[in-house]
Amino acid sequence: MARISFSPGNLSDHLHEIIGYKAGLATSIEQMCDLLSGTSYADSILKSEIDGIAIRSEDYEDLYYQLLYKIGVTNTPRPPLFTQSLFFTNRLKEKGFDYIADIQSIYGKHYELGVEIAIKNGQSSIDPRPMITEVMDKYGKSGAKDLLELIQMYDTHFQNSPHTSGRWEEWKDIIDLNDLFDKYHPVVSHGSFLDQRFLNFLSNNHAKLGDIHWRKFEELISECFSKSGYKVELGPGTNDDGVDIRVWKDTVQTHPEFIIQCKRYKTKIDKVTIKGLYADVLDAQAQTGLLVTTSEFSPGARTTISARKYPIKEVNGDKVSEWLKALRTPGTGIVRV
Repeated sequence: MARISFSPGNLSDHLHEIIGYKAGLATSIEQMCDLLSGTSYADSILKSEIDGIAIRSEDYEDLYYQLLYKIGVTNTPRPPLFTQSLFFTNRLKEKGFDYIADIQSIYGKHYELGVEIAIKNGQSSIDPRPMITEVMDKYGKSGAKDLLELIQMYDTHFQNSPHTSGRWEEWKDIIDLNDLFDKYHPVVSHGSFLDQRFLNFLSNNHAKLGDIHWRKFEELISECFSKSGYKVELGPGTNDDGVDIRVWKDTVQTHPEFIIQCKRYKTKIDKVTIKGLYADVLDAQAQTGLLVTTSEFSPGARTTISARKYPIKEVNGDKVSEWLKALRTPGTGIVRV
């Protein structure tokens, strides 16, 4: 089996560089090892700092895709070739070898022609319509659906592979993952309140929500509402009278649709906090008060809301995780409370 050799320190340097390019994030050795905890790769990276390493090519691929997933670029740690293998196996059983071979032949023919046309016209992408039309004429909607799935798989492989220049986004800069946790440093090159790269990271690392900087948690919730089309006002972070975020459905609305308190707690929210939020709702003449927490409400807090009919809703860690999954790709998902 082929092996890839790295001199002492070179494996971590290589991973820093390629993750920075693909994900737009800078990570330390400690962070990479933490993200890979539960695998043998964390120890391999640490040992390679002193001794170097000769790693089997398939293990390198597995390490890379595990890290790409944990950093938030993909929604699965499995390499794209695994998905392609399943696709071809299933279609082979359903429609036979000749069908698969013909679909690939049509794709290859039009891809080469498309590249020539794109280069001639100074374009950065090819037009897939000619290949879709030919497959549609021969195999109908079912064939066109298979071709589109094949195109998507090939594109995913190109964007994610460690051996290609592809990536999903042309990042304006590389941001430090430490800025999400250790200190408050505004980073919004790709977003309004919180950078999209941090959203992607947290979507695959829900357990770390309680560890991020408290101000980043407020920015995260603001970004979720902003991406869902709301007008959002993020408070100063201190001396905000207990209201972290104000949200309006549109610019015409006078009073807020929601006022939001963000509690990055590990303990449950008590009824005293609920009563305080209710007073803020009345003062702001808001429709609803939201208390967004990384934990959950205590039974007493829920009873208080129910018994007194407070216009207050709980947004717990599970709901925030749902929002993150919906918003991991720019322009997708709707915040539902």
